[in-house]
Amino acid sequence: MSTIYIVRHGQSLGNLRGGFAGHTDYPLSDLGHKQARMTADYLKDAHIDTVLSSTLTRAKQTAEPIAADRGLAVIPREDFMEMNFGDWEGLPLDEVEERYPGAITEWKTAMYKTICPGGESMVDCYNRAVGALHAAAEEYKGKDICIVSHGALIKCMLCHLHGWEVTDIQRAMWADNASVTTIENKDGKLTLLTEAYSAHMGEFVTGVSKAMAGFQKK
Repeated sequence: MSTIYIVRHGQSLGNLRGGFAGHTDYPLSDLGHKQARMTADYLKDAHIDTVLSSTLTRAKQTAEPIAADRGLAVIPREDFMEMNFGDWEGLPLDEVEERYPGAITEWKTAMYKTICPGGESMVDCYNRAVGALHAAAEEYKGKDICIVSHGALIKCMLCHLHGWEVTDIQRAMWADNASVTTIENKDGKLTLLTEAYSAHMGEFVTGVSKAMAGFQKK
C-alpha cells in the first residue's frame, strides 16, 4: 500500500489575468510562490519518494520546494498538463462567448459536452487525466508519490475517484490553488482519502472564480 498526493499549482499570472490558461505557460505569481512554500511545509512530514509534475512552469515551480525538501529532482510529465483549451486560451469568458455563442453556457451547465476548437474536448481531457493517474500509480507501485497538476485535470481525477462518469464532471469540485488531494494506492485500487485540502494556507487560499466554475450539482 502506498500514497499518492495530488497538488494543484499555486496561483499563476494566468489565474490573475482570468480566462482559460490551458497550455499557455504562465509562471506563478508572488502569492503562488508563497502558496507553494506553504504546501511544501504542510507536506514536510509526508513520506514522498518521487515528485512528478506537469511540464508547465506554474506546476514545476509548485513542485520544486516539495522535491527540494527531500533532495529530489522534479520529473516532468506531459500527460499531467492542463486541458488544452485551443482557441479559447488567454480569452476572457465574454470574448469566448462572443466568438462561440453558447460555449460558456455549455461549459457552466454541461461541461462534458465541451469541445475547444484547436484543443481538447472535456472527454479527451477526462480520459487523459484518468489514464495518467493510473499509469503513474502502476509505474510507481509501492512508492509514495506527489503529482503536481492543474485545475481541469484534477477535477477529472476527482470525478473518476468518486466513481462518476465524465457526464457527471460538473459534480466534481474545483481544487484550490496549491491544495492537496490524498489517495491510497492498494495494488492499483485507488481510494480517495482527502479531497483538495487547502486550509493550511488560511487567508492565502485562492481558487477557481465563480465566473469560471459555473453550476455544480450537490
